[in-house]
Amino acid sequence: MSPVVPAVTRQGLTARERTGLMFHAVAALVLVPAYLLVAPPSRWDQPLLLAVLSILAVIVVRHDVPLPAGIQFDATAALALIAVALAGPLPALAVIFPPIAVNALSGRERLLRAGNLANVAAYGWYTLAGGLFLHAASSDPTGAGAFPWLLAAGVLQLLVNWAVGPAVYGTLWLGHPLRALVEMLRDALPAGTVMAALGALTVVLSGSIGLLALALFALVAVLPQSALTYIARTRPVARLDPLTAARRYGNAIAVHLGLNRAERRELDAVIRLAYAREVTGDPAEHLGHAVSDWSEVSCAAGHVTEWWNGAGGPAGLPGAIIPRSARIAAVARTWAALTAQGSPRLGHLDALGHLQCAAGVRLDPAVVRAAHAVVCQERLSPAEPAPEPRLHHLHVPARLRRVLAASV
Repeated sequence: MSPVVPAVTRQGLTARERTGLMFHAVAALVLVPAYLLVAPPSRWDQPLLLAVLSILAVIVVRHDVPLPAGIQFDATAALALIAVALAGPLPALAVIFPPIAVNALSGRERLLRAGNLANVAAYGWYTLAGGLFLHAASSDPTGAGAFPWLLAAGVLQLLVNWAVGPAVYGTLWLGHPLRALVEMLRDALPAGTVMAALGALTVVLSGSIGLLALALFALVAVLPQSALTYIARTRPVARLDPLTAARRYGNAIAVHLGLNRAERRELDAVIRLAYAREVTGDPAEHLGHAVSDWSEVSCAAGHVTEWWNGAGGPAGLPGAIIPRSARIAAVARTWAALTAQGSPRLGHLDALGHLQCAAGVRLDPAVVRAAHAVVCQERLSPAEPAPEPRLHHLHVPARLRRVLAASV
């Protein structure tokens, strides 16, 4: 473990970052005597079991749904519980460390980084804590009466993992307030408990059906997670032309505002017509189009250049008098002009800053707030700061979409 620390200690670290790094370095080093002196006995007589668990661990980490500041409540915790219960804490480390190596070899993340040092410390201590708890509480983890103890061990592992890893890494290395990390733990603990229950049930079932229990676990816990990750995949808005980007933005905002399907179709027609006409807000231009087409879509398309404060054109309509579809289209067009092809290609957060500055002057503040809510439910990352809105298509609660969206 010693080479890890020099690799992440670099010039320019703050005192806070050095403290976090030192904590995890010490926690990782102390694991060696802790495992030698107090760890329960390990079982290495089931290599196929450990191999299957390792493969599943790689799959779930590659298709994880991360939460802010590095907290992840996914199937990895349940796999660790299964490994601890059936083989012991040391074999469990052999199961949950391969994903780190696979991520490094595939270029997904660097091997020598502060986050992985935190992972080593957290994984080591939570598997040891779970192993000690089960060793003291139950002699036969596959017995029917062992389920409550297994569930308790799973929850204990979640808490130890959070306390040793994310709570320290998030506050000292990333600079997040502890209160925010506590709130994340509180929000994610129910899902983590459910996953721990699935792991506990798998351990109990393995006593009667063997490896088939792992197949059932993969069917219930791993495949749905992978499917969600596939559905949530994104592509950069910068690859889209302004019209397509504006249509995507308009639809996402409309879904958040609760527009029905007919209203969303009308909004899409307004956006397409506004681009086709290349509306400028000129009154004469607007009158010419109105004479030939008196439809609501045509009227709204002509008013996308109106300002919320009434200073725009072609008619100087203020506030809510502007057709709603025109107000949404105005925000979508402005957003696209900041992020799509031929634009400055800003990230969503920077683009939202521009939209917010225009809210109450040129743009409808409520629609800008809806755009902000859309971004909060999308998966932003340093590599992809402006993904195409996609998660609003999932027919799941907004809170779950926010969990799916959050990334480190």
